[in-house]
Amino acid sequence: MKILAIDSAHGTCSAAFFCDGRILGESVEEMERGQAERLILMIQEVLKASDHDFKSLDAVAVTTGPGSFTGVRVGLATADGLALAADLPMIGVSVFDALAWKIHQKNSDVKKLCLVLETKRDDFYVQCFDGLSAIGEPCAKTAEEIAAFSSGYTFAGNGSDRLKQDIALSDICDVTMPTASDVAFVAAQRAPVKEFPQAMYLREAEVTVCRK
Repeated sequence: MKILAIDSAHGTCSAAFFCDGRILGESVEEMERGQAERLILMIQEVLKASDHDFKSLDAVAVTTGPGSFTGVRVGLATADGLALAADLPMIGVSVFDALAWKIHQKNSDVKKLCLVLETKRDDFYVQCFDGLSAIGEPCAKTAEEIAAFSSGYTFAGNGSDRLKQDIALSDICDVTMPTASDVAFVAAQRAPVKEFPQAMYLREAEVTVCRK
């Protein structure tokens, strides 16, 4: 199976080409802004380095969030445009699922896992896992709400450092956020569909409507 995976939901922008169980090429750049200008170029670079083109792909995988509202939209819109142009099915992967997979590959002994992602507000995006199985739905919670159930969990994610300033965390897994290669491995275990993946925002965007 040949998958083009892209991720622009958080502080990095990345593209990867997955073929028959391994990554043949990946491009990763740290960026908070500018994903729309760079992502297509990164995709072209990855496909060229892997000696493949859009016609050889079986599916396009993309992170659905949560994360930066603009970053999530850029990734989904780019994936949708490519899938429509090349008549390809799509696979949506949440940042939570990709991060849980990455942690499991590095430390499969971690069972009770609480993933905490940065919202750049007072709260955090949160989802808990038992191994690779999600426990409950992803949501936004305050530090106080997380403290109420934190006992026994290993914490990970780009919100962990801020969270530990508010509550005592006994166990933190030091792992970087997932990139497109992690997204590709998760996507390879799922069936592609001819449907647009639903974005995982977990809250409404902050938009002010100006009226005259």
